Amino acid sequence: MPELPEVETAVRELRPLVVGRVIRGAWSTVPRQLGRLTIRQLASRVRGQRIGSVTRRGKYIVIELERGIVLVHLRMTGRLFVSPTEAKPHVHLRAGFVLDDGHETLYFKDPRTLGTIGYYSSGEAIDSLNVLGWEPLEESVTGAMLRDALRKRTQAIKPVLLDQSLWAGIGNIYASEVCWVAQIDPRTPANRLSAAQCDRLCQAVPEVLSLALERGGSSLRDFMSPEGNYGAYQKEFRVYDRVDEHCDRCGGVIKRIVQAQRSTYFCGTCQKRR
Repeated sequence: MPELPEVETAVRELRPLVVGRVIRGAWSTVPRQLGRLTIRQLASRVRGQRIGSVTRRGKYIVIELERGIVLVHLRMTGRLFVSPTEAKPHVHLRAGFVLDDGHETLYFKDPRTLGTIGYYSSGEAIDSLNVLGWEPLEESVTGAMLRDALRKRTQAIKPVLLDQSLWAGIGNIYASEVCWVAQIDPRTPANRLSAAQCDRLCQAVPEVLSLALERGGSSLRDFMSPEGNYGAYQKEFRVYDRVDEHCDRCGGVIKRIVQAQRSTYFCGTCQKRR
């Protein structure tokens, strides 16, 4: 699933391509991806509206219009991009927003159809955004703040990092990488982290995500940016998907375990609980 670096990369590339343009029409071939609205309702609401901004909140892409917001979640295989309008769209193109004179369309490609597209009128509450936690690249989180937030959490720290109500945007890849950088055993109960460990974690989160963003995110299987570029951060993974390889820091062996039904990678030597 695209995480914060991949979604932010998509937002930054989409912004100059669509801001200021007018949506002339919309279509979808997978009704369930639209949630509460029918495609006819979505099309009628967005038609004639100018795109004012494209931003990110957590893993969501927020497309602000004159009188509302289009909210997109890419999930596992979603991708937004602008391309010349096709008379017969490709089978994996699940939705489209026709722009200006109709010669170009903002397409939503999603082979596995797990992504979502929602529309909200101006001022309408958006519950999926309101429950999100800190923005790792925008908010300065201290160790004391983190320790207080974790004091009642007995679950292991790595699955806790996937909870979007804590830090918004961290997914499975970067949770493993962050724990390695902070030298924390991912199996440590969150409420057992020391003050020093919380300090290191608060430094590691923005450090890892910022570097991944500089590299255009990670492309393991499906991620491609709106401009057709692949991310390069996967070439710099310290532990993720490197089981049985040697740790770059201490030479120990990288292990893989399953936590909350997700793969976790860590060094069995320098991240071992003491």
